[in-house]
Amino acid sequence: MNLPATMPQRSREKAEQQLQLHSEADHFHPLEAINFFRRWPRSYLRNLIYTLIFNLMFAVGFTLLTYVFVRNIGFAQFAEIFGEYMVISNVVGFSFWIVFAALGPMMRVINRQSFFVKTFFYTVLGTAIVTGSMWGFAFFTGRKGMLSWIGTREQVFTSLVISLVISLILSLVWKRRAEELSAQIALAEERERAEAAERTAAEATLRALQAQIEPHFLFNTLANVTSLIHSEPDNAKRMLEDFIAYLRATLASTRGERTTLGGEFEMMKSFLSILQIRMGDRLQVGIDLPGELHSATIPPMLLQPLIENAIKHGLEPKVEGGSINLKAELANKQLRVSVIDTGMGFGHKPSNGIGLKNVRERVGKLYGNAGSVLIEENEPSGTRVVLVIPYSIN
Repeated sequence: MNLPATMPQRSREKAEQQLQLHSEADHFHPLEAINFFRRWPRSYLRNLIYTLIFNLMFAVGFTLLTYVFVRNIGFAQFAEIFGEYMVISNVVGFSFWIVFAALGPMMRVINRQSFFVKTFFYTVLGTAIVTGSMWGFAFFTGRKGMLSWIGTREQVFTSLVISLVISLILSLVWKRRAEELSAQIALAEERERAEAAERTAAEATLRALQAQIEPHFLFNTLANVTSLIHSEPDNAKRMLEDFIAYLRATLASTRGERTTLGGEFEMMKSFLSILQIRMGDRLQVGIDLPGELHSATIPPMLLQPLIENAIKHGLEPKVEGGSINLKAELANKQLRVSVIDTGMGFGHKPSNGIGLKNVRERVGKLYGNAGSVLIEENEPSGTRVVLVIPYSIN
């Protein structure tokens, strides 16, 4: 099962751990109790090799037990006993593998039951598999002595004890592995809750920063309208009408977390028209937005403080005024939006204004090291402020 690529990273990790828990419940191999054997993904070839290793372990174990309880065994007899146990272990081991594969749906249900239920089920099933596989081996190889022994109280009891021990080991191993995965899922959920709380706090901070910027523009514009009412009433009326239209166009956008670059440029065009009324011929405006970047996403209210900063610190102090250009371009999968003025300039010394400071803080909180605000000298005069953020499409 493939998880959606758009799923948040922490949620994706938790989902992957849950899938792993269910997958291991369905296809858990005893050797996976050892970390070393979890390195390779599940496959028929891997399970075949694991089963051979598992069978070998049982053959070695039973051979050693025979050597402990039966003394004075020579090398030839020891090798013969090991070979006999190796054959029987493989017959029994692969019988388990075949039966478990055939009972796949039932095994998925059993592996999600309680420890007692799993142990009881595997004990009974194991006894039946051991008895049946050994009978089949004895029948097809013509071992009459083994055939007469199978089905006796001694054989059934021995198979039952062996199955019980193996079932207890397997149940304990799986219980430990399931608890380990469940703990990882719980940890992932706790981290997700902590990150959600951090995101909420960060969003509240960003909205507070944005709220500081909005009245900054509001007060400046209203002050400009007031100053024009008596000296230039027509321009004051026009500015107020443009300002009302601007507020209507931007209110919804500035309350959201993202807007399009095309929409933001349109709003800045209206904003600059208001400034042109105030400054008259002292302000020339240029806007350059390639068509393919209209749908690029950008947080609202990042460009306006940069334009205000250029006007306040660059163009207004200059008697003859100058030009301001708003330009967007795509470079190395990064969106670069430049505010370029031909004003007084201040080299690489940043302004202490609230607008530029808040833009830096918002970019830092939203993008970390992936975003930046660059301040450069513009030739022959003025300043170039470049907003650099990751490129994404709305």
